[in-house]
Amino acid sequence: MATHIWSLLTNRESLWVKWIHSYRIRGRNFWDVPIKNNVTWSWRKMLNLRPSLRDHMWVKLGDGTSTSVWFDRWDVVCPISSFISPRSIVNAGLSLNARVADMCVNGDWSWPGTWITRFPTLMNLQKPVLEPLKQDKLIWFTSSSRDMDFSTSTAWEDLRYSQQEVQWANLVWFPQAIPRHAFRMWLLVLKKLKTQDVMSRWCAGNANLNLLCCSLCSRGPDSHEHLFFECDVAKQVWFGVRGKAGMETIHNTWTDIFEYLVGITKSNMAEHIIAKLVVAATAYFIWEERNRRLFTDRRRHKDQLVEIVLSTVRMKLHTMRSRNSIHTTRVMQEWSLPRGLLVADDDSG
Repeated sequence: MATHIWSLLTNRESLWVKWIHSYRIRGRNFWDVPIKNNVTWSWRKMLNLRPSLRDHMWVKLGDGTSTSVWFDRWDVVCPISSFISPRSIVNAGLSLNARVADMCVNGDWSWPGTWITRFPTLMNLQKPVLEPLKQDKLIWFTSSSRDMDFSTSTAWEDLRYSQQEVQWANLVWFPQAIPRHAFRMWLLVLKKLKTQDVMSRWCAGNANLNLLCCSLCSRGPDSHEHLFFECDVAKQVWFGVRGKAGMETIHNTWTDIFEYLVGITKSNMAEHIIAKLVVAATAYFIWEERNRRLFTDRRRHKDQLVEIVLSTVRMKLHTMRSRNSIHTTRVMQEWSLPRGLLVADDDSG
């Protein structure tokens, strides 16, 4: 949406831009267009984005002939319309379509006589320095106070809500990750999967206590801690795959598994990438089996779950390449991969 707005403000050569200017903006300034009830979702979305974009879309003045003196942001106190209403502008005999160049006379501002007293903020405006042979230019003003050309990546970094990266980020999101497994791992790490113990807290008065048992083993609670991987079925699946992940000594508790993965999260060694793939795949298929048994009559034996986890990871390894090394050769043999196929980005050799 920010890209579309940039196209409108720069009058990019486009049929869509011409149509919007003719039928939506209709000679007004984009920043001053009202939001009507009967507009499309996309146009409403662009108009609603204006407060977020206002501080980032500035005009670097040239000759001042294409920049709105009232609505565009070309100085730190702008837009002027934020403290002088359109009614006051019109009552002073000025046009709402006035450009910066229209308000400059002999290198100084030509405001109406009473405005300096009524609107003292005008005194904070820099004196105009216009260059007759240079066009005005729209720039993107970053959060770090740099001006640059617009790009979607820059806009994304400036506009998105961001926090400090968590230590487990590379455990979930890494180049070799299987996207659907990574998403499930993200929810698991945050403990956001909708296990029944979580849902029962939403309507505690109506909770059916008979449903609060694990659908895999019917012995423990349907909770994150039990399901990954303390449940008897999940535990057997974990014991069946952990050797392939080089995690033979890691117990079947999520705390132990998570702590181990955090310790290797930034490693590019093949064994460590495979460990992350195996844990994510195991969690994915355990959750899938939990839902299958909870909502249908179908079920798979623990050996079938072990095989589907390993075959899924093996298929992923078929798509990965790296340099030859002792480590990757051993991994190829361990996973029965074809000769000459390398399985990870093992820069450590």
